[in-house]
Amino acid sequence: MRFYPTSNFLFRVSTDPAFGTGHITRLLALRSCLSQTVTWFTDPGGRGSLESSIPAQDSVIEEADITSVERLKTHARETAAELIVCDSYHVSCDDLREAAIKTVYFCDYDKDNYPADFIIVNYQPNAAPKSGWLTGPSFMPFNRRGKNQTEVDFRSLAQPVNCLVGFGSIDKNNVTSLALSALLSDENLRKLVRPICLLGPHFKQTGAVEKLLELFPDARLITDCSCVLDVPVACPLAIGAPGVSHAERLYLGAATVLVPQISLHEDLCKGWQDEGCAIAARPDIEDIANQMRALLANNFEKAEEISRRGQVVIDGKGASRIAEKILES
Repeated sequence: MRFYPTSNFLFRVSTDPAFGTGHITRLLALRSCLSQTVTWFTDPGGRGSLESSIPAQDSVIEEADITSVERLKTHARETAAELIVCDSYHVSCDDLREAAIKTVYFCDYDKDNYPADFIIVNYQPNAAPKSGWLTGPSFMPFNRRGKNQTEVDFRSLAQPVNCLVGFGSIDKNNVTSLALSALLSDENLRKLVRPICLLGPHFKQTGAVEKLLELFPDARLITDCSCVLDVPVACPLAIGAPGVSHAERLYLGAATVLVPQISLHEDLCKGWQDEGCAIAARPDIEDIANQMRALLANNFEKAEEISRRGQVVIDGKGASRIAEKILES
């Protein structure tokens, strides 16, 4: 891993649980590739989300609300900071520009007009290449947590096959229950697939999920694991949403049926499917079941294709690539 000389960087990150933990995960991964001192600026109450995960030399300052960068701009003026990195959908690029410092801005969608002098990071597979942007899955930042890739041997899988069912830290629309209902809707799926259900720390409908899991002959509920890479059992199949967790699944070789949690996810799911890294399904019991049957068909032929492709596309080096690019620019 490559490191760079010490200087002062400012990270603005979304920490409100209502918007998931992917923003934190991405910037922590980038932080691990830097030797610079970093001052973190969070949403109100965000200090606790970071303090146990950042280096001792880093500090945390909470902004007044989820859209604010006023304390960041003041700190930038007082400390002659050299770089701002922002991963929050709620922070305005116009507000960041007032700091007049080189700025890196994370986005997942191409719908906004971003400042030409910003370095934009969009790791989604459907991101259109643009001058000065870091686009595509090779720039997907996440922490490999010391784990190496190994190929999944789909020819020797025992039944029922472990299928990781997880939709991030909050899943406020409880798509988890929809996915489990899809598996229950088909007697063969119920017997052939063993749900390993991963619930995030802010999920509020655990009781409903537990009742569904009781209907499977063999299932497992995991609530004390914050990362797909730390799931204690191997899961060659999965049902989930696009985001950091999907990159982690791809790194491990899991073949995923992607289900959008919100309408903005629909294009992202299709993009991963077009990349050969997932099968996209509508948030519909019948369609999810159909796509799961497609993964199982012909002795896991499609699942194996997705698994192999995914481990090529997501190699775990996205954070180090971003660090190198932004510091060479």
